[in-house]
Amino acid sequence: MKKICYLDTVTFYKVYSGGYGASKLVETSGEVDCLFSQSTGYGHSSNQDYVDSDAICYPNPQNAFLLANNYRLEGMYVLAPFFDISNEYGWYKVTKVTINKDLLIENKVGNIELELKKTSKLGMVS
Repeated sequence: MKKICYLDTVTFYKVYSGGYGASKLVETSGEVDCLFSQSTGYGHSSNQDYVDSDAICYPNPQNAFLLANNYRLEGMYVLAPFFDISNEYGWYKVTKVTINKDLLIENKVGNIELELKKTSKLGMVS
């Protein structure tokens, strides 16, 4: 079986509510090798223009950060600054986690697919 070569690196942020409004504080973070695919779109609705961007991420399932969190990645924030050096527009939130496991032969996780939705920058991360 051929191994996947994870060519990109993103940073995952596990957050919790800070107590005031929608503020989020970082509980823990970790760099993860992955395959990252982004699509960007533009739209107009309710008299407003907006940029809509979705992404798919295939992280390395053997990463220590993912294992420490038991693959519970939903709701985490991801910084993927591939096209923006300032890190202002490289923020995503994990909206769906699909863990693909080989149940019949090895009973091991083969790959993980994350669906990401564009979000605003976390205030506590520079």
